[in-house]
Order: sequence, then C-alpha cells, then structure tokens
Amino acid sequence: MSKLQNCSKYLLIIIFLSLSSTLGGCWDKNELNSLAITTGVAFDKNESEEYIKMTTQVISLGTLAPAAVQSGITSPPFWNIETRGKTVFDCVRNASMQSPKKLYWAHNQIIVFSEELARQEGVGQYLDFFLRDAEPRISIWVLVSKGPASDILEIDSNLDPIPSMNISSLIKNRKYNAKAAAVDLHEFGNRQLSQVTAPVMSYIQLLNEDGERTPFLSGTAVFNRDFKMIGTLNERETRGMLWVTNQVDNGLLVVPNPQGQGNLSIEIISTSAKIKPRIVNGELIITVLVMAKGILGEVDAYVDVLDQDLWKSINNNQAQAIRQDILLSLQKARLLKADIFGFGDAVYKEYPREWKEIKEEWEDIFPAVEVDIKVQTTLVRPNMVLQSMNK
Repeated sequence: MSKLQNCSKYLLIIIFLSLSSTLGGCWDKNELNSLAITTGVAFDKNESEEYIKMTTQVISLGTLAPAAVQSGITSPPFWNIETRGKTVFDCVRNASMQSPKKLYWAHNQIIVFSEELARQEGVGQYLDFFLRDAEPRISIWVLVSKGPASDILEIDSNLDPIPSMNISSLIKNRKYNAKAAAVDLHEFGNRQLSQVTAPVMSYIQLLNEDGERTPFLSGTAVFNRDFKMIGTLNERETRGMLWVTNQVDNGLLVVPNPQGQGNLSIEIISTSAKIKPRIVNGELIITVLVMAKGILGEVDAYVDVLDQDLWKSINNNQAQAIRQDILLSLQKARLLKADIFGFGDAVYKEYPREWKEIKEEWEDIFPAVEVDIKVQTTLVRPNMVLQSMNK
C-alpha cells in the first residue's frame, strides 16, 4: 500500500471519528410539547414573609393553534400559575404541582414587582435566580407596578392576546416619547455593580376607564443600594435622566411659539450626551453636555419658517425645554440622594485617586455637587411644508 493510500485511510478515519461525535443526538433536548413557555412573571408581597408569592404567565399553545381559532374557542391564550416557596427557584419547582409541563424560561419577556414589595422588602433576593440560571435571558425587562404585580398579567389587549408580550412591546415603543425608562436585567445589574449609580426600573400602572383596564407605562422607579425602592420620577424627570444618560433615541418636545400664540411640536431625531467631571480649586464640578437635533413636526399657529430670527428662537426654546427636563430630574435625584445619572462612575474614571477619598460618602456628597448643564441643539428642517395651515 502506498504512502498516499495510507494517508487517505487515516484521513477518512479522522473524518469519521469527528463526524460521529456530532451524531450522538441532544442528550439534554427539550421537546416543545413537554414545555410550558413562560412569557412573564410577577412578584407580590406574601401574607407570610417566610414565603415568596410568584405568578408565572405561560402560553396556552392549544388556544393559539389554527384549529382552535377556527373552532371558535374563547379561552385565554395564556395561563397564570400562582405559586409560593421559600426561594424563587422553590416557587419555580412548585409550579410542577400545578402544571403538567416544565416551566421554560428562554422566552420570558418581563419581571414585574409590586410597589409594595419593592419598597418594603426590596427586589434583590428575587433576581439571583434569573441571573444565575442558564435559561432566562439578561434582556428581560424589569418593572415596578403601582398595585398588585399579578394584575399586570391579567389585562386584556386588543392588539396582543398575551399580556406580558403586550407590556414588552410597550417598553420597546417608549423610544417614541422618552417619558418612561426601559431597563432590562442586564442594565439593572450593571447599575448595581457600579456601587454608586442608583438602580432604576420602568414604572407601570393600570388605568381604569369605563370598567376597562389599560396598562400605562410612565415614569421611573428609583432604588437605593439595598435594592429597595425609594421613589419615582415623573415623565419629565424621567426624560431628564434619559437625556443625561444618552438614552433618548427619539421623542417629542412641545415648546411655546416664540411669537406668543400656540405651541410647536419638535421631533427629536438624534442626541448625544457626555458627562465630564472637573476639580477646580478643590471643588468637584460635573459638566453635562447634551447635543440634540430636531425637526419641526407640527404648529398650531402661524409660523414663518423662513424668518431666520424666529427659527433661532424656536431652536432656543428646544434647548430650554431639554435643559428644564434635566434640572427637574436633577432636583428629584438630589431629594432622593440617588445618583441616577452615573456621575460617581464618571468621577472614578477621571479621578481614581480622589474618588477613593469620597466614595464612601458619595450618597451625601452627590446632592451638593455643582452641575453645569450645557445644551446644544439644532433645528434641522421644517419637515414637508414651508407654509403654515394657520394664519
């Protein structure tokens, strides 16, 4: 046998062995029909502090099947399982006493905490499972609800039959108004790891109009370093925080008409923000620079967009509106003694030696730190028309 034939023989053996290692099947596979796919989970304060109260929403695949739809089945396309346990994992496993299928967390969308629980107990003990286990994703949205968290998983939606999926879409769409925080498990964890930046979550409540409950995503829940909720930011205060943390992707500003009649709507199309700490004569000064571009989206009074002086005045009003958002947010943050902006992290990166001396007292130092707010705006264009419909 030639050397070439020997080489070919050994090469075939190597290829065969390599392929055989990939053909053994999936030893830990999960069949779809053996899983209860979770889309949301809610935690409420339990009567006994010894136990955790958890409500898990799973998709009812049978009601979503085409055959079920055609037959007119009106059962909800989801099932909410309420369990109790000494830990979150204990609650998860206790669900097997009600569900014939194993809970599967890879497609979970939201984690909701009631405000009562978030303020009194904190949320720290509830998050470890979702960070430690391999199934849940770190992109899960985290929220605080005004009222029972389990109620959020019961609401009906005309657009999405699964309540938790509906809430997930609301959070994603908040970029069009920038009046609510959008915080996932990854960001919440990063804020906690910073050791000084205050963790935050989205804040949601149910509006009751004519007997119909509708989810309303607005504002932000603020936490201290012990994972306990200490307050909320309203819509403008939330937007102020988002300006500083460079999280305004889009949004709308309603500003007064410089001519004194009516209002103008400015759509934000791009933003950027920088935080720059300085030490001047031994005093710490934080400079916040926000840059934004907008377009004129609507006017409800006559505006001559070809008047350059008027155009500059509208742009100035845009800058003043952004500045006012930031001032309101800073005022609330100082009141709560919560560095929601990440100023402490910026100081650490710029002045690591000086930071060691003030780190432990940052909660008391932060409210008194001088903050210099600079806003640079550009009003790009008047959009599709030059003339106003109002005269």
